[in-house]
Amino acid sequence: MRSFALILASGALGACTASASEVEPPSDQLFFPTGLASSGATLFVANGNSELRFDSGAIEAYDLDKVDAITLAWNTSRTIPTDSDGNPICAQDRDHTETLVCDETVLLRPGAGVRIGNFATDISVQDTGNGTSRLIVPTRGDPSISWVDWNGTALSCNASGATNDICDDTHRLIFQTTDPNIVDIPDEPFFAFADSGGEFAVVTHLTSGAVTLIDSPRGGNATIADTMSEVFLPDQTNGLRGATGIAGRRPDAPGDTIYVGSPTEDRVQMFTVGRPVNGASPFLIPGNYFFLDDIGVADGSGSANTRGLKFSADGNRMYLINRDPPVLQIFDTSPNEGGLARNQLVGATDICREGSMLDVMDSGDGDRAYLSCFSDGTIYVVDPRGLSQVEDIIQTGRGPYAVTGVPARKKLFVSNYLEDTVAVIDTTPGATTMNRVVLRIGVTKPPDADTFQQ
Repeated sequence: MRSFALILASGALGACTASASEVEPPSDQLFFPTGLASSGATLFVANGNSELRFDSGAIEAYDLDKVDAITLAWNTSRTIPTDSDGNPICAQDRDHTETLVCDETVLLRPGAGVRIGNFATDISVQDTGNGTSRLIVPTRGDPSISWVDWNGTALSCNASGATNDICDDTHRLIFQTTDPNIVDIPDEPFFAFADSGGEFAVVTHLTSGAVTLIDSPRGGNATIADTMSEVFLPDQTNGLRGATGIAGRRPDAPGDTIYVGSPTEDRVQMFTVGRPVNGASPFLIPGNYFFLDDIGVADGSGSANTRGLKFSADGNRMYLINRDPPVLQIFDTSPNEGGLARNQLVGATDICREGSMLDVMDSGDGDRAYLSCFSDGTIYVVDPRGLSQVEDIIQTGRGPYAVTGVPARKKLFVSNYLEDTVAVIDTTPGATTMNRVVLRIGVTKPPDADTFQQ
């Protein structure tokens, strides 16, 4: 169970030399949660270890069947779960009475996690069949890209297959090929997209404008196959380039088209992946691109600083967060008469400042876009019908970062980076708890001075 006293490494350790076990991260506690993703009955959470209190970050696995059972009992009869002796193992939130708070250990899959590098930013899941998955996890601290396999019950990222152990060099990608004399990857790997049908993943780099392709065959090792540098023009004020939001139109089908946005240029670049007939490594093929229309920008400078980017389930709508100005743009990406994506702006909605990540899902009443507002501590819910509008604003906790929906369970999960919790939001249409936090995983950490550069 979590200790309620937050011990900072810089003060507590002092001049003492810590043993390996003392600086190893806990396997049952959230610490600066960032990336989220789901697969089947499991929610994966990346812990960023942003204050470097431990020697590594970690990925934990949470049981979604338990989440469903606990929230159903709580929503219908205010039942609080108990242990075998009848003692309560969760509690009603004192400030938000509709919310149940449970320690991580109540919902955690014990012994199922692994340790990764520091400052993980995202998780993307590749379906590898028969209930198994592969996680692609960018980590800014190394920099590196970890790949972690899920066998349905536990994660593994080392030769031994041991859980709660750190990923080995094979599972921590830092070079374009297995030969370290070739070239290492660019700094700041940021967002990731994993393609199940095409058996590859693509990662963007925040401060270089680069895009990295990972070959990820089912049953084989993932390797970095290609890197394309300087995809976007630099910011005219500081000379920096960047690549951020990334998504694929149809991740379940071969021949997918990948869309990539940038914080430094008001443009979306499209890619496909080529595979030589001789079995050589795949490579990135840059395709068409389009500029973002001037939404709310009087001087015609364009809509810029793209962050999260997602598609509807059918691939015919793309949702894109811009920070300058703060707006959610919606594009029609359905095929035209010639079979090419239209890429036409069809809606836009003013949103919060510093919008970060988003997900799009249909819980039974049509698509909704859910986007995180890091500074405001809220989730904006956008109804994309018509010209689109903000339908609701949900208070979720301090520093909401990643957002992932599970439509079949009618739930949205949000990592609250600054308070070490994951908020569970009910998205059931018409329910009295719709768009409310019904469960909080983890004990809220007191406010402090920690910050996070997105």
